[in-house]
Amino acid sequence: WSKCNIQSIPAERVVRHRYNPEIGQFMKDETIVKIEKKPFTNGAMRHCFRMKKLATPPQSASNHRFHSYGWSRGLNYVAKCYMRRGQIDTSREGIDAVLTDITLQYEAMHWAEKFNKTDAPKKIDFIRAYALEFVDRPGKPMFAVERFIAGNDSYGNGFLKHNTNSGFVDLEEHRKTPQIFSAYSFYASQGQRLVADIQGVGDLYTDPQVLSVDYRFGDGDLGPRGMALFFKTFRHCDLSDGLGIPIFPLSRNERKH
Repeated sequence: WSKCNIQSIPAERVVRHRYNPEIGQFMKDETIVKIEKKPFTNGAMRHCFRMKKLATPPQSASNHRFHSYGWSRGLNYVAKCYMRRGQIDTSREGIDAVLTDITLQYEAMHWAEKFNKTDAPKKIDFIRAYALEFVDRPGKPMFAVERFIAGNDSYGNGFLKHNTNSGFVDLEEHRKTPQIFSAYSFYASQGQRLVADIQGVGDLYTDPQVLSVDYRFGDGDLGPRGMALFFKTFRHCDLSDGLGIPIFPLSRNERKH
């Protein structure tokens, strides 16, 4: 990040949308950020940009001194936006998709807190995320933002994806905790939710996908089908037994394939 010289980029005024799960609403405030013009990576639906934000926002986003003060010491973030026809998606659907990403992250945190109250040997957490609205850009695009995860875990691994929303389960690293958490979320919610797409450094996770029986968590929510795909590849183990997680009853057809 130090080589990217983000502190030399002009600052932009933004409105931050922070989700309050207690009342189920987004709260707004203003701040200023510096963000690269070109993405450093991208997926099938989103582009990712390096971004810096100071720890303490200014009293006013029009405070010009704040545009140049202390940016080399600013915290590192990743800002993600949805793309449409090669452009940042500023449609109502695109904005709603970003806000849905934020709410499902808090949904995942809810089940992580419950998981941490069990006898699981390792505790987990999800990075806090919020949305940024770039109010001075055309269309006022919305980005999902979270702290950048750096470093390695106790096994020497960097960022890893442990499972997906469509049945992939990483069996090479032999990490039990991420897979057990996904299974736990299903049984703790009485089959209403399953937190998938578990990825991150160690047991600090980011960017999950919540699967639900009523498909409420965006395009990545594959519902009961996604849940069945997870359990098709999930491996029951001693930790599953210790947490009281039963063996998922696959159908005869699922066992064949």
